[in-house]
Amino acid sequence: MSYSSSRFDPSDYPYIIGIDFGTTYSGCSYFYTEDSTGEILEITEWPKQRGAIYPKVPTASLYEANGKRMIAWGNDAIFKAQRPNNKDVLVERFKLTLDPNIASKATLPNGLTSLEVITDYLTAFHAYVLEYLDRVLGHVYQHSKSRYCLTVPAMWDDQAKATMREAAILAGIVSRADNPDRLVLTSEPEAASLFCEKKCDQFELEEGKRFMICDAGGGTVDLIVFGIDDNNGKKTLREITKGSGASCGSTFLDARMRRIFKTRFGEYYQDNKQAINHIMKQFVTVIKPQFENEDDEFFSMPMSLKLSEDELSEIGIEDGKLQISVDDLREEVFEPVVKQVLDLISDQVNQARKKLDAVFLVGGFGQSKYLQERVKETFESKIGLIAMPARGELAVVRGAVIFGLSPGRVSHRVARRTYGLAMDSPFDYIQDPAEYKYIAADGSVMCKGRYIVYVNKGETIEAEECVTHKAFAFYPQNISAALYVYDGNEVPPRYTTHYRVRKVSNFTIKMPFIPNAYTNQKIGATLNMYFGNTEILVEIKIHDKVFRSASEYAAHELEKISVPIDREEESENDDDDKPEYSFI
Repeated sequence: MSYSSSRFDPSDYPYIIGIDFGTTYSGCSYFYTEDSTGEILEITEWPKQRGAIYPKVPTASLYEANGKRMIAWGNDAIFKAQRPNNKDVLVERFKLTLDPNIASKATLPNGLTSLEVITDYLTAFHAYVLEYLDRVLGHVYQHSKSRYCLTVPAMWDDQAKATMREAAILAGIVSRADNPDRLVLTSEPEAASLFCEKKCDQFELEEGKRFMICDAGGGTVDLIVFGIDDNNGKKTLREITKGSGASCGSTFLDARMRRIFKTRFGEYYQDNKQAINHIMKQFVTVIKPQFENEDDEFFSMPMSLKLSEDELSEIGIEDGKLQISVDDLREEVFEPVVKQVLDLISDQVNQARKKLDAVFLVGGFGQSKYLQERVKETFESKIGLIAMPARGELAVVRGAVIFGLSPGRVSHRVARRTYGLAMDSPFDYIQDPAEYKYIAADGSVMCKGRYIVYVNKGETIEAEECVTHKAFAFYPQNISAALYVYDGNEVPPRYTTHYRVRKVSNFTIKMPFIPNAYTNQKIGATLNMYFGNTEILVEIKIHDKVFRSASEYAAHELEKISVPIDREEESENDDDDKPEYSFI
């Protein structure tokens, strides 16, 4: 995926589409730059809503039994899965399979992979978005002139982010030949911060102030602290802390609530699953967002219970209602999950090292009254203002559009990991083991596999800061670089063979045609790496040609070699079987 860097012009894309791909619900906002109202709008009408108007659609897919064909998505998938005698498989919360902390424990049915399930969902989701925009914008809308911003959790690693880009390509959101800047990725708390930054005047936050975003959604909770800079009247945001997060969103409350119902119903649980699904819906839609740790809750049971009077009494159902005490709700359902969120906030407060001016609670779970009260009572002495912005559940999807309009609004980011390349270096007889030694063609004694660090974990990097490396290849071999990562907090290891150093990415550029170049001629190249964005971008300059590429991570099921868009000058002796040459 490479192209001439001069090809991308944001003014060619007047339609900005923000996609918040969530664990439980996904949303879409859009903006037309030539609309005089200057208003960001979100899609509130989704297929099979049955009269309900809600700005998000369930992140759910229905697959045929024992197969890999998706037969429904969103609301339709859930309705069809609930039909009597349904044999098809409902797949939900599949976004969590990309969480690096739990991915190894997450399994998908029917042999499906994360990439396949996410691609299937995004294909259907995006097809509906195009249909909707065609309908509401009419003849002025042109898909080819749309630019996209896709949000990802702050805690995701580079493989997970690259899998999302690959899924977006396979889903037809953008094409592989497109300039990577047509699809930008941003972290969910970063998008939310741009939404909240517009409200800074309302909360009297100005240059030099620091605020935390706590984006608590259905599956994940992401946090980060930003500082406000004002450069000649233009506000930008600077990351102060390394973003953190965990899978401890509101769906984990649902799981704990269902566990209580399982305990109460005991041996009668399996025969009354439909009734339990009915009272779970009461919990999700009514009790969960409004719970304030004050009253017992009573669940209205449907008439379809397959239980005798004695069995009803044994479970604790009286007059058609099941009572759950406020103590059980607090201790068994809310507090274990909320405590994880409080620990995450505490970690960010400690990283920031000085009192924060504000924290904004956004996301669906961020609207929970219990969570809000617990944050206030725990941190009111350490944080100046604890605020829940209006329509906070839309903060991420609206912020995605703001980011798509102005990616430069976030001026500095903090590196989540230590990044470097594998390079050969002069052999050190004191430090380097003998088995790493070799004699180069020019007779020099060299050490192979050195891990040369370019960016250290925790380092603050400007968004456009460039790390440059000079290299060469022998014409007409392809040019390839391997990126390695170290996640530890200690001094990085000396060699890429260390068990905690992982190869995460290959950047491969097809050697362009160079007039008058001869076979095995040494061709110089400049490798520029940009680590200050949500994704790592690489720019390679070879003679008068410039290629920019988003990384191609080893986790992809598909791995492609980058080729120039402009191919009229390609060599007639194009030999794909020739070995690629790695930077040294």
